[in-house]
Amino acid sequence: MVETGLLPLAGKTILLLPRYTATGPSSRLRMGQFVPLLEAAGATVRSEPFFDDAYLTEFFGSGQQSRRAALRGYSRRMRLLTTARADMAWVERELFPFLPGRLETMLCWRRIPYVVDMDDAVFHRYDMHRSAAVRGVLGRKLVPLLRGAAAATMGNQYLVNYAHSHGAKRVVDVPTVVDPERYPLLPPPVGERLRLGWIGTPANARYLDIVVEALRRLGPSVPVTLVTIGAPELSGLPVPQEAHAWSEDSEGPLLAGIDVGVMPLVDDPFERGKCGYKLIQYMAAGRAVIGSPVGVNANIITSDCGLLASSVEDWMNAIRTLAGDPERRMAMGRAGRSRVEQHYARGVVATKLITLFKELMA
Repeated sequence: MVETGLLPLAGKTILLLPRYTATGPSSRLRMGQFVPLLEAAGATVRSEPFFDDAYLTEFFGSGQQSRRAALRGYSRRMRLLTTARADMAWVERELFPFLPGRLETMLCWRRIPYVVDMDDAVFHRYDMHRSAAVRGVLGRKLVPLLRGAAAATMGNQYLVNYAHSHGAKRVVDVPTVVDPERYPLLPPPVGERLRLGWIGTPANARYLDIVVEALRRLGPSVPVTLVTIGAPELSGLPVPQEAHAWSEDSEGPLLAGIDVGVMPLVDDPFERGKCGYKLIQYMAAGRAVIGSPVGVNANIITSDCGLLASSVEDWMNAIRTLAGDPERRMAMGRAGRSRVEQHYARGVVATKLITLFKELMA
C-alpha cells in the first residue's frame, strides 16, 4: 500500500468546472480523462459541469441550444461559486458563457486559486462576434479570468499566445491527448477500396466539404469508402459512406478499421485554435493521416506520419498518393503511433499537470 505522504496531491481537493458532462468531447478529454490519475496522486476531485446531458442531447440531435438548459447552468454554477471550497479549481474555458467579465472573477472573491483551460479559441466568439454590441461588451470578457488565474493550460501555441498577451501569469502548453491503450494496433483492413476515415460531431461535419469535392473530382480512378464516426449520412456524396454512431468504447476499434484518417479545416481564426485531436486519434490507431495545415495541425503532422493538404488539388493528390502506396501508409502509421506515445499520451501530460497543480497548491 502506498503511503499517502508519498502522493504528490495527498490531502488536496480539486474542483473541476468543465463546460459539459463526460458526454461533451472537450470536457471529457481536457479534464475528465485525468480524474483517475489525479485521484491516484492523492487528490479528492469534484466535477461540476455547467451544461447537463439534456443540453448536449438536444444540441447533438437537432443543433439547437436549449435556453432552459442554459438557465439551469447559470443558476447551478452561481449557487456553487457562492459556497464552494477547494484547494484549487480547474476551469474549462470560462465560468459564465456570454455574461460580463466581472463575473469571471468569482473564484478570486472566494480566494480559491484556479487554472484556466482552453482547447478552442472561445474568445473569438466574443471579440469577432457579428454583433457590434456583443463585441463591445464582451470582446475582452476573458481578460479578468486570465489575469486572476494562477496558471493557464492551453491546447496549442495560438491559445498560449492569447493567454500570454491577455494577462495570464503562467501559461503551460497542454495538448489534447489520448490513452494509447484504448486504440488497438491491428493490421490494416483488406480490400480494394481505400477506407478514408473521419471522426467528429454533427456540428463539425461541415469541414468535410473539401474532402467530398476532392473525391468527386477523383471519380472512380481512386476507389474510396468514406468511413465516418459521429457524422450523419452525407447527401450528394460521390463515394459509398459507412456511417457509425460514436461511442467511447467503439471509437478505438472503429478507427482500426480505416486506412487513412483525415482532418480538414478552413483557415479561419477560430479553427487556428483547434488542438488536432482527430489526428492524434488516427495516429494512436496506427494509421496514416492527411490534414489541413491550419494551426497546430502543421506541428502534429510530420512528414513521416502523414501529409498536409490545403487546396482541393492538394487533397486529391494526397488521397491518390496514399491510396496507391499501402507500404507507405503502414510506415506512416507506425511512426504516428510512436509520436503519440512520446508526445500525446495521457500519462505524459498527466505527469506535467500533477507537477503544476502541486506547485500551485504548495
